[in-house]
Amino acid sequence: MVEKEKKINIEEKFKEMIEKSPKRNFVQSVDMALKFKDIDFKKPENKINLMIALPKGPGKEQTGGIFAEGDRLVEAKKITDKVFGKNEINSLKDSKRKLRKIANDCAFFLSQQDLMGLIGKTWGTILGPRGKIPQILPPNAPIAPIFERLKRSILVVSKKSNVVYAKIGNEKMPAEDLITNYNMVMEKIIEKADKKKIAAIYLKTTMGKPVRIQ
Repeated sequence: MVEKEKKINIEEKFKEMIEKSPKRNFVQSVDMALKFKDIDFKKPENKINLMIALPKGPGKEQTGGIFAEGDRLVEAKKITDKVFGKNEINSLKDSKRKLRKIANDCAFFLSQQDLMGLIGKTWGTILGPRGKIPQILPPNAPIAPIFERLKRSILVVSKKSNVVYAKIGNEKMPAEDLITNYNMVMEKIIEKADKKKIAAIYLKTTMGKPVRIQ
């Protein structure tokens, strides 16, 4: 009975958030914010840096970049047009404007392990602060399934404040789908951080007022 009541309460909160959100001429994202207590995210051992695959997707089309060479480069070009071999990595390294655009256009990056050192030296100052250091491609693993999983994933990172944010969808998605995504984010964060240190949880649309869940 307690679980049932809890589920109903969450559903009501999601509906309340959408109802209270002012209508705009664009589709607003739905964000969740977790306020923590008694935790210092500046300490490396407390830092949250999670790539979470949302079961119902993020509510928007996402693309990613792939760093590859040889046969992997040929494979990557069948998946996305954001593919960078050694020549592209080196030729773009001095154009900060182009690098910033690529970093902002791509939600994530994948790379062969043997290219990571070069990427760190040339693109690291752009990708690092954005939390977009490439994930390493397992040797011989097909790229497409990994790429598709990351397309429906979000990056959840703790910063200097005690609040952690996550985009879990948009206002056009059914409440049930948003709740499914919310539960997945909560599950992954609780695996990393002590649940008892979560002081409050809020939901909001881009232009809406926060609605407290907990």
